[in-house]
Amino acid sequence: MPATLLEWSVPAAILLCAIGLCAARFVGFNTLRWGYALGCLGTGYAIMLVQASELSPYKQVVEDAFILGGVMLACRALQGRRGTLPPRYIDIAVLLASTAMVIVSVVLFASAKLESFFVQACCALVIWRTTFSFARHVATTSDKVLIAAFLFIALVLTGQCVLYLAAPTPILAAGEWRTSVWGTLIQYTGLLGSIVLTFAVFIATSCDAIEKYRRQAHTDALTGLLNRQGLDGFLASVSGRSLSDGATPTALIMADIDNFKRINDVFGHPFGDMVLARFGALLRPEAGTQICAARLGGEEFLLMLPTENLQSATAIAEGIRANFVAQRWAPHAPNSRFTASMGVTLLEAEEPFAIALKRADDLLYAAKRRGRNCTVASDAPGATVHARSTFSDNVDREKYCA
Repeated sequence: MPATLLEWSVPAAILLCAIGLCAARFVGFNTLRWGYALGCLGTGYAIMLVQASELSPYKQVVEDAFILGGVMLACRALQGRRGTLPPRYIDIAVLLASTAMVIVSVVLFASAKLESFFVQACCALVIWRTTFSFARHVATTSDKVLIAAFLFIALVLTGQCVLYLAAPTPILAAGEWRTSVWGTLIQYTGLLGSIVLTFAVFIATSCDAIEKYRRQAHTDALTGLLNRQGLDGFLASVSGRSLSDGATPTALIMADIDNFKRINDVFGHPFGDMVLARFGALLRPEAGTQICAARLGGEEFLLMLPTENLQSATAIAEGIRANFVAQRWAPHAPNSRFTASMGVTLLEAEEPFAIALKRADDLLYAAKRRGRNCTVASDAPGATVHARSTFSDNVDREKYCA
């Protein structure tokens, strides 16, 4: 019996979802892989509706291969979000096993129900494997949306497989399987899964875009550190809890590249940008879950990190300063060495951040007054100030500041 218009609406709707996902690529959404997956799935459902009994079992093999292939492409699109893809031989092995079971079901048992069961079981197996693998690396809201969609589809397919095993096999004439309750269930399962996946992909992609623009707005493009707006956002995110809990105080390290205007004047602004980027890179390895590194503007930087005491914070600042002095600048300035000054303090328990930041800034300028290329540290106003410098008495400071 020829397929009705209502039956053709299922593959048409799936292919429409595929076209929408592919078209979204032209407006900047990374959805092309998802579009290919649904395109492959919709093609399989369209072949299913073609009446060609003389082509059995080849027709069933092709349609089921397209359906399973579409599921595999969707799983690879999900795994591609981590930047790594599983070996293709696993998918090829599952596809060959499914093809063999389809041939056995159609040729030996002449059972469309058994054929459908094997294909649905393979699809469920592939989705479950991908879901469990990806769930261990979920990190963003978009990841959670996609993993929820895959989990829903996997549960639906698994439930359908259980239903196939539990329900009695209906007595149907040749060609009647497609129009039976079982055939209709297969078609609308594919349609439901495609719609759920399409919405999940668009929601996840939108979340990714929002996060990308937020990150760009909060990140200094030159150094990759937080900018002033990003720092404000970080402070707002921790406003409900104290930065220093007493047991592990928070250190503030203010840093400023010495004589930076002279660097720009002598070597040019592109070289000055390279100096800023190199200095920012020295702070970036320190960045982590509990560490905040920011470029406050110009050549001034801030590093916030939990530390045991003022001495350990000063040691970290000294390490950054010494590493910067050790940088080489060939071929642009092979004989030049540039320096930075540091101010270090601890954020006291319940102390307003602005007061501690002002104290760190004052300590930084104290380091400037002491001759630059040194670290000045104080844990509170009026406390003893500690200063360090790598210059010995017989070394000309100007050589390191030019």
